[in-house]
Amino acid sequence: MTWFSKRLSLFWLLLVGISVLSFESSLAGSNAAGAIVIGIGLLKGWVVGWEYMDIRRAAMSLKILFNIWIVAVGAALLFVLYRTLL
Repeated sequence: MTWFSKRLSLFWLLLVGISVLSFESSLAGSNAAGAIVIGIGLLKGWVVGWEYMDIRRAAMSLKILFNIWIVAVGAALLFVLYRTLL
C-alpha cells in the first residue's frame, strides 16, 4: 500500500467517523443539532473537495474560491435553518 492510498484511506475513515457523529447528533432533534449536522456536512464537503478532488494541489485562486463557496453555502443553510424558526 502506497503512502497516497494510505492517506486516502485515512481520510475515508475520517469521513465515516464524521458521518456517524452527524447521525448521532441528529437524533437529539434540537435546533442546535441541525446546526451541528450542517457544520459536519460542510466539513465533509471540504474534506472531499480538498483531498479527493485535489484542490489542495490546485491554483491558489481555486483554493480561495472553494473555501468561499463552502462558507457561503454554510451561511445560506444556517440562515434558512434559523429563519424558519423565527
